[in-house]
Amino acid sequence: MIKKILKNLGMTHNEIEIYLCLLNSGELTANEIATKSGLHRQVCYDALDRLLEKGFISFMSKNNKKFFNALSPEKIIDFLENRKNEFISILPNLNSMYKEKIESTNVEVIKGKNVIRTIYNDIFKTIEKNKQPLLAMGIEEAKFLKYDEIAIKQYISKLKKNNLKEKLLSKISATYFFEGSQSEYKLIPDYLFNPNPTHIYGNKIAIIIWGNPIYGIIIENKDLTDGYKKYFNMLWKIAKKRK
Repeated sequence: MIKKILKNLGMTHNEIEIYLCLLNSGELTANEIATKSGLHRQVCYDALDRLLEKGFISFMSKNNKKFFNALSPEKIIDFLENRKNEFISILPNLNSMYKEKIESTNVEVIKGKNVIRTIYNDIFKTIEKNKQPLLAMGIEEAKFLKYDEIAIKQYISKLKKNNLKEKLLSKISATYFFEGSQSEYKLIPDYLFNPNPTHIYGNKIAIIIWGNPIYGIIIENKDLTDGYKKYFNMLWKIAKKRK
C-alpha cells in the first residue's frame, strides 16, 4: 500500500526502495544501501541524486565517505506543495491553451429553400450585436431575389431600420443593386468574381452554393474569419466604386 501511494506521487521503484531502506535503517553508505535494497550500486547513485534533488534525503561526509539519511516524511508534503505552486504559476497559460482548443471550429451545413433565410437571420443577429458591418463577396442581388425575394428584402429592411451596414463586392456586369446607405457596393471584373456568395461577420464565414437544392455552410472559426477579412479588404481596395 505504501509503495503504491509513493509511486502515485511520482517516485520511481528504485527511489521508493532506497527511501524506505533509509527510513528503516538510518544512516547508510551507497554500498550499504545497495546491499540492503538489492539494487546495483550505480542504480543507487542515480536514485540517490534524484532523492537529494527532491529534498527527501540528506547526506554528510565522515572519513571521506558519504552517509545518506532519510529526512522526515513530511518533506514529501513540502515537495508536493512546491510542485503545486509551480503548477499554479503556469495555470493561466494552460487555461489559455484550453480556451483556444474549445473555441476551435464549428461547422453547420444546411440545404433547401430556407438557406438564405437562415443565413441572413444569423448575419443580422450577429452584426446587430457587435455593430460591425457585414463583409460579403460574390454578391449578385438578382440571384438572391430569384431564390428568396421575401427573405432578402426583409433583411435589407431590418438593416435600414437598425442603421446597420454591409460592404458588398459584386461584379461589373451585375444588373440589380439595393439602394440606400445600408449597402455599399464595389465592383470587380467578372473574371475575378466568385459566384458563390461568401459572408464574413463576427467570427463566422457563411457560404451559399447555388443549385437545386441550395446549400449553405456556416463556419465559426476566428483564424479563418481573420484570413477571409484580409482577402476581402485586398479585393475591396482594388475594386471600383459603383456609379
